[in-house]
Amino acid sequence: MAQLLEIQPQELKFVAEVKKQSSCSICLTNNTYHNVAFKVKTTTPKKYCVRPNVGVIDPKSTCEFIVTMQAQKVAPPVMVCKDKFLIQSTVVPVGTTEKDITSSTFAKNDNKRIEEVKMRVALISSP
Repeated sequence: MAQLLEIQPQELKFVAEVKKQSSCSICLTNNTYHNVAFKVKTTTPKKYCVRPNVGVIDPKSTCEFIVTMQAQKVAPPVMVCKDKFLIQSTVVPVGTTEKDITSSTFAKNDNKRIEEVKMRVALISSP
């Protein structure tokens, strides 16, 4: 069975600059003939802003969300980031809106297919 969503790029890349925020755009492509709801979660919610962090993608359509890493007060000692993001997706009925998406939308039960894609964060030093 094909994946519900194709995610580009596969890794979040941020420029690590002190006192500057950095953003990364992620494109989700719905390759199915169903409406697909998505939700973005992170291991460090205080450090990142995700807009939108939930949504519904129409069949054969794309949706983009922006992840912004908040400005850091000090430079990271090493350019290694253990932060991770999780993108959950599931098929939803036609007419579902962002307001209809709750935590129960992604609750794992027998008759529902929930896909989860983990994404790593990479830090790039400023040029």
